[in-house]
Amino acid sequence: MIPESIRTRALFPRSVLPAILPWLDDPQALVLIGSRQVGKTCLLYLLIQHLLAQEVPPTNLFYFDLEHLDHLNLLNDGPEALIQSLRLEGADFEERIYLFIDEIQYLNQPTQLLKLLVDHHPNVKIICTGSSTLDIRRKFKDALVGRKILFEVFSLSFEEFLQFKNQTTLHQVLESYKLSKLLQEDQLPPSLPDLYIHPLQKLLDEYCRYGGYPAIALEANLEKKLILLNEIFSAYVHKDIASLFSIENTHAFNQLVQLLALEIGQLLNGNTLTTDLAISRPTLEKYLTMLEDTFIIKRIRPFFRRKKREVIKMPKLFFLDLGLRNLVLKQFGELGMRPDRGALIENFAFIHLYRGLRVLDDLHFWRTKNSAEVDFIVQTGETLLPIEVKYQALKRTSVPSGMQSFLSIYPSAQAAVITRDAYGQKHHHSAKVIFLPAWLLGSFG
Repeated sequence: MIPESIRTRALFPRSVLPAILPWLDDPQALVLIGSRQVGKTCLLYLLIQHLLAQEVPPTNLFYFDLEHLDHLNLLNDGPEALIQSLRLEGADFEERIYLFIDEIQYLNQPTQLLKLLVDHHPNVKIICTGSSTLDIRRKFKDALVGRKILFEVFSLSFEEFLQFKNQTTLHQVLESYKLSKLLQEDQLPPSLPDLYIHPLQKLLDEYCRYGGYPAIALEANLEKKLILLNEIFSAYVHKDIASLFSIENTHAFNQLVQLLALEIGQLLNGNTLTTDLAISRPTLEKYLTMLEDTFIIKRIRPFFRRKKREVIKMPKLFFLDLGLRNLVLKQFGELGMRPDRGALIENFAFIHLYRGLRVLDDLHFWRTKNSAEVDFIVQTGETLLPIEVKYQALKRTSVPSGMQSFLSIYPSAQAAVITRDAYGQKHHHSAKVIFLPAWLLGSFG
């Protein structure tokens, strides 16, 4: 049964929710993955509230938190023991039963439980969460192919951040300026009135300093924000890293995280890192994979078609939350005063481009051996969307030289330049180039 506190809890919506809802009546188990504290549990609550609003009987909804030992023991006893327990609780197996399982990676054999329930109890729908892709891959075997659908849950986008800050009007404004919409328009809508611009810039500053973890966004006291961020990172280090992985050199690992935080948006030179940290290349790759699989960093690969002229090996690296990145460096100064503000905004752009990717999309960067560069290339089949970040005051809007080089080789119908405050459009050859302030990219999708 679902506790009353879950049924009645007031919750902010999340942008991933509409993608999940169409799968509630399909047979596959739904697995929501993401780092600690990004809101996976609250997503389960939102789904429960949605089903209750659809008049699903409360007796057919069950929630299990596997950090509670009694819940963990019950599910570890196997599917038949679970089914028997549900019957005793009053579940009607002539109707659809919904099982919500939080932190499923704690089970001894999650594959066996999910496979048997999906195959032999088609009326039982499973929606579960997990905090480590590596642990899930280790425990979820090939037997679950075709039996599960994965959804990645991120910390808040800037658009969601505005909702959590009760900035309803600003959130509605950004809805009207989604990049995907602007690219389809022959003429851009009028620029925003000045009364919106200052609060958006101020909120962008807060987001780039403290990140998008829901608890951090909801906390107004800056000192408490730092304490909460430190708690999130400490839990990550002591629970996810220490319990899931064997780290031979903790000092090198911690140094690596600091070096990566300094290098966001830069080419990742593995030879330099192994020399600086005095570790082997396999150890470096192991640590990078650990950081990716626990949702701290993400690497993107270069776009190339001309191997002799374009960089094809070294990736670029970004953090998936800027608050954690700044915590690692202990740097929380105001955005406008920081020498790394350009890198922060590029990382901000990455976060929103990456989370906005659809099934057939890829995200790359482009760089030639002569150092011509475009920060991001969104690729959908043969369609390319180059995006450059220029977070500075522009006296006039001009197409950056790197983008000019890219468009001369790969003609595109559209391109975008992310700026500090410039808004408008112009054409470069056949391409429509849109210039927009960084806070408008917070509604990419």
